[in-house]
Amino acid sequence: MEPLNFRHEDRTIRGTVHLPEQNDAPAVVLCHGFSGNRTEFGHTFVRLGRRLAERGIAAYRFDFAGGGDSDGEYGDITVSDQVSQALAALDAVGAQPGVDPERLSLLGMSLGGLTASLAAAKCQVRSLSLWAPAAIAVGNETNRERQARIDEHGYDDFGGTPVFQRFVDDAETVDAFADAAGHDGPVLLAVGSEDHLFGADVFDGYDGLYGDRLEKHVVDGVGHGFETVPAREHLLELTEAFLLRHA
Repeated sequence: MEPLNFRHEDRTIRGTVHLPEQNDAPAVVLCHGFSGNRTEFGHTFVRLGRRLAERGIAAYRFDFAGGGDSDGEYGDITVSDQVSQALAALDAVGAQPGVDPERLSLLGMSLGGLTASLAAAKCQVRSLSLWAPAAIAVGNETNRERQARIDEHGYDDFGGTPVFQRFVDDAETVDAFADAAGHDGPVLLAVGSEDHLFGADVFDGYDGLYGDRLEKHVVDGVGHGFETVPAREHLLELTEAFLLRHA
């Protein structure tokens, strides 16, 4: 495990790479969720990175601009900017000694999942892993509700983190499914059965987008953050097995 930073639009984006002992390893870039950081809930990204490195897969986890240790203000967040950062992260880890730049994958949690799905449409990656992807974040109804709160208060208070007008303006230009249509590899989709952000329409959207390339897992009894020890262990096991199959 060692630091790996890169520059993106005059900002330093800071991250950590877990490298296996062998050279020419496949690698996966891990995209954290809204207002999170490179460790992710319950340190799952740290745990996944260590497990993957032991199995011969490099893992790169980084803080989006304004989050964790990276430069910037988190209030400046937009989905499009995060997609651009994810693509730059792929370039950074692909240039890392010991990594095979032809065998890169993406994984994302929540807003990081939406980000990863959109980034995968803009480049060639081996596989795509989506943990509770927040397609709803750019949905028309969500944008209308968020706009109303911004009009009233100047920002949308989302779990204690302010969301500003720039996020809504950008979200109106993004289609969570049509804009993700470029990825033609295998996709893992994992979601909690009680996730209120993930309705049947979102399942339908990903089914229509990825078809028989989509491997779906619904984890019983948990919500958006896979909030039990067994659920999180199951999530790591599913993801590790998927990435090993498609490295």
